Amino acid sequence: MTRFILMTGALLAALYGVGATAAAPADAAYNTQLFNLLENKKNIIDGRNYYRKEFAQAFDALLATSKLAKADDNKVSLRKRLLSGPAAEPETVNDGDRQYLYYGACQAHMCDETNLGLVYEPASGTMVASLRLNGKLEYLGAPAAAQKALLDKMQARH
Repeated sequence: MTRFILMTGALLAALYGVGATAAAPADAAYNTQLFNLLENKKNIIDGRNYYRKEFAQAFDALLATSKLAKADDNKVSLRKRLLSGPAAEPETVNDGDRQYLYYGACQAHMCDETNLGLVYEPASGTMVASLRLNGKLEYLGAPAAAQKALLDKMQARH
């Protein structure tokens, strides 16, 4: 239901020109909610399949590096937990030198405790993230100082 409401809101925003600026044409394939890029199935709103295999593989590889996730005793996968909460379409952001798409994700009913901020650079296919798992913070993908600052800024807004 939450995904339906978010997607409906995004659809209405797109139709009436309200909300975030659309991604550049080169990034348009990634201008959808995180769960659409990671799940190989049709979107319930428009029937399109937004799945990006290379993106999903990079995302899974990034999560696999998490020391916090490895030490967590929760039986449900981190990926599944992060995709269970609300998700907005990405925002175009930059750290001064590079332009990224920022995605936010969180565990349903535990967004304060378990969430992810992800910056993705479509041109290079690179992604870095800040993961908060059970209230503890970890950076994934070895973000540079400017990327960490960007992740912290964006996480503070969400």
